[in-house]
Amino acid sequence: MDWDQIATVAQLVTGAATLGVAALLVSQLRQQHRDSERELLYTSNDQLQSVMQRTLDPHFGPIWHKGGADYDSLDSVEQLQFRMFCQMGMVTQSVNFRSGHEGLDRGIDSRIKAQSVSAWKSWPGMGTYYERYGRGHTYDPGLRTILDDAFLEAFGREVDGAWDFGVKDTAS
Repeated sequence: MDWDQIATVAQLVTGAATLGVAALLVSQLRQQHRDSERELLYTSNDQLQSVMQRTLDPHFGPIWHKGGADYDSLDSVEQLQFRMFCQMGMVTQSVNFRSGHEGLDRGIDSRIKAQSVSAWKSWPGMGTYYERYGRGHTYDPGLRTILDDAFLEAFGREVDGAWDFGVKDTAS
């Protein structure tokens, strides 16, 4: 075997080793991506559970129950507490949307829409919050469209766009 043949064999071996290393790196990157997604979902679930646990608090629980049934039945202090609770839930929902964890899931087109419709039918006060306050700080147009569609399905009417952070523009 002359030097040219040895160099060719060495280049082939080096190329194969490089290809093997590249394949290993791709595999590791995919695993890291799956691990990162899983961690994001666990963190998001933990945050949502923390928000939901507040409904069990003896002070806030009655406010949640009353506001969930009828937002307007709350006094001004209770409304503020209920709004903050709803905003925490919407922030978590927004993060999930921006993270790409929206889409087909168990045969539904939108996980966020299905969850919102269900929540707003069970607790219409949350829908009132969305219409009066939450929509105003839903800055992603895609998420706003999903939530507006959920509102229409839950309440049988369009969102009243005259509301802006709790103030209704009566001139519209």
